[in-house]
Amino acid sequence: MGEIGSEFWNVPASGNGSGLFPLHTQWFLSGRSALRSIVRELSDCHTVAMPSWCCDSMVEPFLEAGFQVRFYPVYWDGGLIQEPYTDCDVLYLMDYFGHTGQQCVPHACSSVVVQDLTHSLFSTPCVDADYCFGSLRKWCGVWTGGYAWTRDGRVLTTGEAEDGVYIALRRDAMERKAAYICGGSGGKDYLELFAQAEDRLERTGIAPAAQRDILLAQTLDVAGIQTRRRTNAETLRSAFAEWLLFPEMEETDCPMFVPVLVPDGRRDKLRSGLIRHEIYCPVHWPVSSCHRLDARERVLYENELSLVCDQRYTVENMQRMVNVIHSLWKEE
Repeated sequence: MGEIGSEFWNVPASGNGSGLFPLHTQWFLSGRSALRSIVRELSDCHTVAMPSWCCDSMVEPFLEAGFQVRFYPVYWDGGLIQEPYTDCDVLYLMDYFGHTGQQCVPHACSSVVVQDLTHSLFSTPCVDADYCFGSLRKWCGVWTGGYAWTRDGRVLTTGEAEDGVYIALRRDAMERKAAYICGGSGGKDYLELFAQAEDRLERTGIAPAAQRDILLAQTLDVAGIQTRRRTNAETLRSAFAEWLLFPEMEETDCPMFVPVLVPDGRRDKLRSGLIRHEIYCPVHWPVSSCHRLDARERVLYENELSLVCDQRYTVENMQRMVNVIHSLWKEE
């Protein structure tokens, strides 16, 4: 396999139930669609505290609903530090990259708590929230895969009709990528289809998931995903121990990526070099127009690189990535 990273094309399933989702889970087109449904329920709330390190897709549903957004500090100081505000109507919490234990509901918090489980779904997060939601698309090749549930089992609005155009774009893109990965014809024409799907997703509100994805979510090979990701992550963690954003990985953690802080301001150059070798490691995240960051908070945005470690790849693939990074690092 020459390419490492970028969009998924398959879903690892088993004959057993995944056990990840409560019975009253509602399913949505995307994590953002799920969050919009939650925000719709918060009509009596007007302010939300969100982590300063986040994607604009997390912020937009609150802004669209007229919320005042306050960003609480998230920064690096020998470890990832979060300092949530508890004086807002809503408190938005998340663990990062599958490393749990970072964030539980603060003592004596009276806010409505929304917990983003996107990064920690396959780990053992501290779940003590009024609303939980996330996106399965970040872990495997589902077409849709947004999910949400409430603490008290209330049913959320999922919308009435699937977005058939979006689903078809995702399906076709994955089929073409699978053919490319397996040595078929067509080149990388799947990239345009993925881009069209993302553009359509930007303009979609609350909509339900594809039934196919709901069924697949119930039979995910959770143990296989966890084992392969942990094994792959250990190879990368050993090779880049001095760069790790999380110096420790707990036994119950399942890494989404292996996040590192690339030193000497060389993150973007290193990432460009990896792309030349068909290794696609994302950064989390571009700075949105609504952020006002201090120097501590900018460190994460400007230096973090997410090394791919998912279940599509073997230790040999990880060692190839290690070798390429070491080679690129020596070029200067």
